[in-house]
Amino acid sequence: MPLSSERRLQTLAAVLADAQRFPATAWLCAPPLLLGWAPESAAAVLLTASPGQTVPCPPGLARALFMDEVQLLMERLERQVPGATAELRVQTLYRYKVHHEFPALTSHPDELAGHLAAAVKAGALPAAAALAHFQKCFSHFTLEAARHILAQAMLRI
Repeated sequence: MPLSSERRLQTLAAVLADAQRFPATAWLCAPPLLLGWAPESAAAVLLTASPGQTVPCPPGLARALFMDEVQLLMERLERQVPGATAELRVQTLYRYKVHHEFPALTSHPDELAGHLAAAVKAGALPAAAALAHFQKCFSHFTLEAARHILAQAMLRI
């Protein structure tokens, strides 16, 4: 009988893309921080049957965060960058865990444009939605300026 996806190793990208499907009280397990994280890094989600139950991490992984924290972080990221790429999800999680910060991804037009362009290129966000989100964040830009900034970002990636 094959293991359910909750009981086998996954990638960080897979867990972060669908963090809401796990119970909030579960643990995200990832490689130790000294190894760094990438979308293809091994990850697991530890489910416990009862409060206080001791469940060992899979070999080579360490407990990183409770899934409720991961879920809140991914929701906040999605509000700032709809269609966030796997790389941005992992980078944001890493910055949160290591530096105890959540990046303000909507404070710099070029940075936000780059993330939106990457989401469009990855097929996770339609170009029109990227433009609409960019205009919402930077409403003082004219439509022409917003298009230009996003076009430049598309050329850089």
